Amino acid sequence: MGRPDRTPKRASHTGQRLAAAAVAASKQSLGQLVTAVKRPAKLSKKPAAKSKVVTVEIRPAGTVVSRSPTKKRTAIRHLPQHPVLPLKPPSWMLEECQVAPARAGDQNEILQLLSGLPAAPSKAEFHAAVDHPDHDAANRLVARLAGRIVGHVEVVPRSVLVSGGAVPAAVVDRVAVLPECRGAGHGQRLVRAAEDRMRQIGAVIGFSRTRIAASFNELGWAVLGRDCATPGRPTEILAGLLEGPAREGDSVTMRQWRHVELPAILRIYRQNAARFIGPSDRSEAYSRWLVSRGGFDSIIVALMGQDRYDLHETTARIVGYAIQSGNRVLELLADPEFPGLEREILARVCGEAIENDRQEIIYESGASDPMHAAVARGAASASVNSGDRMIVAKVFRPLQLLEAMAPAVAARLAAAGIKETLELGLDAPNFRGSIIVADGKASLHAGRVGRSYLRLSADELARLLLGQCDPQEAAAAGRLESSTQVAQKLASQLFPRTPLWCPMWDDLPA
Repeated sequence: MGRPDRTPKRASHTGQRLAAAAVAASKQSLGQLVTAVKRPAKLSKKPAAKSKVVTVEIRPAGTVVSRSPTKKRTAIRHLPQHPVLPLKPPSWMLEECQVAPARAGDQNEILQLLSGLPAAPSKAEFHAAVDHPDHDAANRLVARLAGRIVGHVEVVPRSVLVSGGAVPAAVVDRVAVLPECRGAGHGQRLVRAAEDRMRQIGAVIGFSRTRIAASFNELGWAVLGRDCATPGRPTEILAGLLEGPAREGDSVTMRQWRHVELPAILRIYRQNAARFIGPSDRSEAYSRWLVSRGGFDSIIVALMGQDRYDLHETTARIVGYAIQSGNRVLELLADPEFPGLEREILARVCGEAIENDRQEIIYESGASDPMHAAVARGAASASVNSGDRMIVAKVFRPLQLLEAMAPAVAARLAAAGIKETLELGLDAPNFRGSIIVADGKASLHAGRVGRSYLRLSADELARLLLGQCDPQEAAAAGRLESSTQVAQKLASQLFPRTPLWCPMWDDLPA
């Protein structure tokens, strides 16, 4: 027999040795791991950098994990960032503009300029302005710079009621400057040119409804008050009106108006406008121009009596009306002989709004109108939403304004039972004089202020004469100085606080 082959036996011994070596290596690595856990490394003062796993290898001696520090990624910005640069107009825009009356061919350029206004006029408005009873082409002023129209202002002549008397006035309307030309003083030059134009046409007072009251105040205009507009939901307003007490007296009928009823509407307007400061003294010709201009959608009239087609109101008398433009209530007035009728007219307005699926109406009137509270019931808050429109004014001829107010001042003191002679002096930059009331008559003396007088600024004088100044409050704020304590009391008696109302229908674009 030959010698047996020993190769398989050697191979088995070799495998056993490799397995023993692997076990010993794993025990050694496990021991090192336990030792590392028992004896943690000293903490470094610097925080360890974050790392991420790159590769993982499994070997007989153990698992090897290699790591590499992560790199900080830059944030991804989806919007480009531009450096903030000061808004400085080019040098050619800083030059002084030339203000002059507009020409016939400037209509398209003016319309493009005015398109950026909150209430931009249309071409129909330009045609309606030509038909105005006091139209004058020189009342539309434009500012030109390098042959281009960069600004616009319009002067609208108007007769305004102050203390029950009509006073010549004018309204500064549609002040606009190109956005790229703002900040160069073009708007102030336009307003100054409008003031010169108002003095030329004989205006005693200038009014404006504006959203830049601070700019007007810098030019000496007095801020009288806010132009109030209250929003409300028709369903909730109607529910509140029905919960209130019913009006006593005969029932009324309401319907859309007829053009022949314009004199009756004008009569009701005059009955209510006399107790405010600022309403227009509407003549019949001016009222017909307002109607023909088309700045409204509907007029609702309230009649008492049998409704027949009657020119002289012999069978049915018109006792109230409401003028609407879309969801805006521009005017809502009733005959003073029928208190509480305004609530019934407002209920009819809300009923029509519900039928036309209007979710909101906006009631526009003076801040003292009690109907704001009824409308605010359906608004988000119970207070009047006054918005950002302000009423500003400037008195150009204080002496003529006092002469127009003198009869009403004397009648007011006579009604209060004051029979003694009273004298109050006024010392302002644009007027120095005194008003004397004796024997039921009032007279003016220019250049003399007497012993009891008030020293005040021009804009504070405008607020005082227009019934928007409290002498005691103005003196406490430092806007007014009185020579005696009697002067403040006389000022409160001669020029009491009067509600302000500038009807929106007169200024609404066609």
